[in-house]
Amino acid sequence: MVLLRFSRQGEGRRGISLMAVEPRPRGLWLRRIGWLIAIWAASIAALAVIALIFRVVMSMAGMTR
Repeated sequence: MVLLRFSRQGEGRRGISLMAVEPRPRGLWLRRIGWLIAIWAASIAALAVIALIFRVVMSMAGMTR
């Protein structure tokens, strides 16, 4: 099927891309892994802060030692 004189299939039959294909930088995967680890560490830190707040509130209420 042809729509507006563009075939629906590009090279490799993966569909047509409307953006120019740019080569990926070499350190991209390392940056992605770095962000993954940073977000994971931030979520663990946030969970620790919330747990500490709960512990303080429970201690003030006399629910823990």
